[in-house]
Amino acid sequence: MRRPGRRRTRVESPPLERMVSVITRLGNGGSERRLLDVLDAMPEVEHIILVGEGSSSSRVATLAQDHEVHVLESLVRSVDPIRDLRAFTELHRRFRSRPVDAVFTHQSKAGLLGRIAGRIAGVERIYHSASGANFGPGFGRIESTAFRIAERTTAPLVDSYFAVGEDLAARLRRNGISARRIEIVRSSLDLDAYRDTTAADRARARAEFDLDPEAAVVCVVGRLDNGKGALHVVDAIERIQALVPHRQVRALVAGEGPHSAIIEQQLASDPELQDAVTLLGHTDRVAAVMQASDLILLLSTAEGLPQVLVQAAAANLPFVAYAVDGTQELLAMGAPGTTVAVGDQPALEEAAAAALRSPGSPRTRLLPDASRPAIDLSGWDPAEVRHRYRTILEPGGPSRSSPGGTSLDTSPRDQRSPH
Repeated sequence: MRRPGRRRTRVESPPLERMVSVITRLGNGGSERRLLDVLDAMPEVEHIILVGEGSSSSRVATLAQDHEVHVLESLVRSVDPIRDLRAFTELHRRFRSRPVDAVFTHQSKAGLLGRIAGRIAGVERIYHSASGANFGPGFGRIESTAFRIAERTTAPLVDSYFAVGEDLAARLRRNGISARRIEIVRSSLDLDAYRDTTAADRARARAEFDLDPEAAVVCVVGRLDNGKGALHVVDAIERIQALVPHRQVRALVAGEGPHSAIIEQQLASDPELQDAVTLLGHTDRVAAVMQASDLILLLSTAEGLPQVLVQAAAANLPFVAYAVDGTQELLAMGAPGTTVAVGDQPALEEAAAAALRSPGSPRTRLLPDASRPAIDLSGWDPAEVRHRYRTILEPGGPSRSSPGGTSLDTSPRDQRSPH
C-alpha cells in the first residue's frame, strides 16, 4: 500500500471505473449541485454515494434511482469525536472491502475524514470539491483555527481541489495549499430564464406578486438558516424601510429552512411589516422574483461563491452583500453590486437604502442595451462544467506528480488580499 501523501512516479492515471462520492449532508445547496455535476460529467463510471445523517430523504431517494446510495448515521456536520471516529472507521472499511479508483468528497467533514480513510485504504486518487472554506471571516476563532489547521495538514493527501471560484482558491492558497492542486470549476447553472430581463418582464412579475409598480422591491433568496443570515432578514428589511421613508419598500423572501418559523413569528408581531414582506417558501419562480425586484440582499457571512448572485448578474439585478468570497470576483467580471465589511449590518442596510432612495429602479439603467457587452457567465454553463470535470478526471488530466496541468489563473488579480 502506498504511504499517504507520497508522490506517484507516473503522470497519467488509468480510466476511472468506480468512484465513491462522500457528502456530509445531502440537501438542496451548492455542494449538492456540485455532486450532481460530477455524476453528470462521468456517466460511464460506476458511482457509489455515501451521505451523512440529516440528509434529505427525498433527495436520497431521487439519487438512488440511478446510483448506489448509502446513508452513514455516524457522519454528521458537528464535531463529535466518538461519531467522527465511527464515520472514519466505516469509510475505511468500505474503501478496503470494495476497491475503488477514486474518492470524491464534498463539504468539510466528509472531506477531512474521506481523504484520510481513503489514503490509508490505498485509494489511488482523492479529490475534494471546495464550495466554501470553514475558516476565515464569518466563523468563530476556535472553529476557524481548528479547520484551518486540519485543512492545511491533510491537504497533501488530496490530488485536486475543485474550487467554485477564484476568491476561494486564493483563500486555500493562503492556507498553504499548492496552486498546482487547485482547479477552478464552477457549479452548473441554467441561466437562460434570468437573461435579458425587459421592462415588460418586470411589470409582469410585479403583477404576479401583487407589487406596486412604483414600490422599491428587495429580494432575499436562499436557505433560511444561520449560514445565510436568516435571523437578521426581518431586522434588515425593517431598517431599510426606515432609511427610505419616502418610498414604499416591499420585500420578497424566497427560500425555506430551519429558521422559517422564527421569521414567521417575527413578522406576526408586527402587522405593518407583515404586509410589506412576502414569504414565498421554497419556489421554482426565482427568475420571476428577480425580475420583480430592484435589489437582491445577501446576508451570508461566509460563502465560496454565492450562486444566487450569479443568477442575479445574469438578470442584471444589483446586489448588496457582505464581502464574502466570490463577491469581489463577480464585481470584477462586471456584475452590478456593492459590498461592505463582513458582519457590518448597519453598513449593509445603508448601502441597500442608498440604492433605493432615488425614484425609479436602480436596475433601469441595466436593462438590455446592445451597446453594452453582457457579463460573461459561460463558466457556469452545464456543458462547460461537464467538460472541465472530464478534462481533469480523465486519463491525461493533472495529477500530483505532473509538473503542471492546473488551469488556475495566478495573475496578480488572483493574488490580491482578502477584502
